[in-house]
Amino acid sequence: MENAEQKENLFLDVDHIGIKAYDLERAVRFYTEVLGFTFSHRMKPGEVELVFLKLGSTVVELVEVIDGSCYEDGVVNHVALKVSDIFAAVELLKKQGVEFITPEPMSLGGGRYNFFFRGPSDEKLELFQIRDQRSET
Repeated sequence: MENAEQKENLFLDVDHIGIKAYDLERAVRFYTEVLGFTFSHRMKPGEVELVFLKLGSTVVELVEVIDGSCYEDGVVNHVALKVSDIFAAVELLKKQGVEFITPEPMSLGGGRYNFFFRGPSDEKLELFQIRDQRSET
């Protein structure tokens, strides 16, 4: 029972769905003008730009494709799960023998952390947490 309660407290919700976009601006226009999503924010934590759009409680992260890169993970790039404690969640996954894509949680700045791993069908999954910056001091 403790393991089930621990999972319930760690894994809170689906945070967002990442979709690759060959033409980022065209994709933004499609999701906002055709489907009615609203713009949330942009960021560029590495080589590619990310655009976050919202419809109701659903967030879509458009992931810029650079240099015509192929979709090794498909067009739907990943599903991100919101967690209460990313470091504890990674430890739980490690104990379950889950395949990791990234070696440890990565800081994205502003108290945001993410971590990528594989599901049983080789699907790409992400853990995402916005930590209380007051507790990081």
